[in-house]
Amino acid sequence: MKYFFPALMALLILVGIALVVTPYVAEYFLPASATSLRVAKPADVRQALASWFGVSLEQVSDAKGVTQMSAQGNTSWFSFGMEQQAVARFIQQNRLEQQELNADTLQRVFSANEPPAEWWQPQSLTRQTCFIGMDEGHSLGLIYNAELQRGFLVSKTGKKTGNF
Repeated sequence: MKYFFPALMALLILVGIALVVTPYVAEYFLPASATSLRVAKPADVRQALASWFGVSLEQVSDAKGVTQMSAQGNTSWFSFGMEQQAVARFIQQNRLEQQELNADTLQRVFSANEPPAEWWQPQSLTRQTCFIGMDEGHSLGLIYNAELQRGFLVSKTGKKTGNF
């Protein structure tokens, strides 16, 4: 019994020091600002886009996608081919608002945190408008060229809510 209270006090001091040091050690090994980039398989991207747009798998062509995950949120970029009717229905269902596609919007919505992928070229569609809105917590940005039946979609989720 003589050593019980000094041992208890030493244990409590060590636990307190461990609790104080733990966040610093965790930040060193698992930094909150770390990001990871994941390139999706084209078949998986086609499946995801078909499900999201509510079309059959055959209606989605030349699909590419990449996702960046970080503590601040996730950003996904998609490039795809699809018929105009499916895209128009997607825009209406998600109540995306048509906006002027100027240099500021292109930079803020489509080029901020641009993925390191050579296929990400939304400006190549030479459009003057884009569609922006929300879908189940995702901020969406869409550029679509009906003549080429080609589109670029960016989806962002994060701790902050609201559009881009």
